[in-house]
Amino acid sequence: MLLKNMLVLMDTLPQAAERLDLAIQIARQHGAGIVGLHVVMHHLLPVTRSHDCDLGAQLNEMFLQKTGEAGVSASWLSVDAKLLGGGVAEVINHHATFADLVVLGQSASGVNDRRAEDHLPERVILGSGKPVLIVPYTGTFSSVGERALIAWKSGRESSRALADALPLLQKAGAAHVFEVNPTACELVDMESLCAYLSMHGVQAEIGTSAITELRVGDVLLNRVADEGSDLLVMGAYADLHFGSYTLGAVARHVLRHMTVPVLMSH
Repeated sequence: MLLKNMLVLMDTLPQAAERLDLAIQIARQHGAGIVGLHVVMHHLLPVTRSHDCDLGAQLNEMFLQKTGEAGVSASWLSVDAKLLGGGVAEVINHHATFADLVVLGQSASGVNDRRAEDHLPERVILGSGKPVLIVPYTGTFSSVGERALIAWKSGRESSRALADALPLLQKAGAAHVFEVNPTACELVDMESLCAYLSMHGVQAEIGTSAITELRVGDVLLNRVADEGSDLLVMGAYADLHFGSYTLGAVARHVLRHMTVPVLMSH
């Protein structure tokens, strides 16, 4: 897959500015274009509506300035949420159809117990049909993918994430495939996986960990820190819960506690 068009959610300052800087860096590496998406909501309070209007204008100006200075092909898209009869997630998922990668931010509440509206990353991961790069709510990230950690577990979700991440992995200086509590058969699969990556120009090392008490999500995040990784790639497994799909426990934990950008696919 070629990475030629990215959809970047432009919602809040300064988080959207940091997110855009990262997207511009990726765009320049791949010769890709960027679509900045701003979703117009309709709030009841006039003060809130006025604030949203001012914020939208600021985001538009900042987007055009940054992409223009970087020499990146870019376009601004302001969409009324009412047109699709839903909220922000529905707008993003619709326009993700025309993008190779969706870039958005971690929920603002981070590690706290989250409200229903804080589940935007999950809803986009499950509903967009595209790889989603989630950028932490706080922090500055000067690179993404120079040292990539691939969280592996044999199955559809990991396979999908790996294929979606190939354009970024091919630009990586180092890539590590990491699995928690692998079986003997899965260790063989990891060897085959490295051979597959090599065919695509990605030289990867294998790492494993056996755990009994720690959460898998914590083990992954600890490994990110130990390796000095600037990108975590992982599949997003989902459970059927009361008729609706929700992300599995590992993916939810990573999204709440992430310290580097995470590329997830479902």
